[in-house]
Amino acid sequence: MDELGLENLRLSYERTALAWVRTALALIGFGFTIDKLFEAHSRGQAAGRFVSPQVIGITMIAFGLIALGLFVYELRQFHKKYPQMPRSIAGFVAALIGILGVMALVFAIAA
Repeated sequence: MDELGLENLRLSYERTALAWVRTALALIGFGFTIDKLFEAHSRGQAAGRFVSPQVIGITMIAFGLIALGLFVYELRQFHKKYPQMPRSIAGFVAALIGILGVMALVFAIAA
């Protein structure tokens, strides 16, 4: 593959990588918001419902973390196939979002 083709491949992969990170961030953010927004509303109701706002929020946060995990796996596979490509900054951003997601998951479960 020529240099222009490699650069085009890298840039398209970077766009895809950032889409994965945006999707994961949206899932984590919406999950945490759903959990906290309806937390006060559901305090007076009977606990133990299978589908509660907390369960939905925690599930969305977990899906966001799973999406980040899949992205990191894909990123490693990409770098195995094309080792000459420079490292993507999206991997670093994904790690930061992953830390945020784990914190949100802990706070949602602890509440």
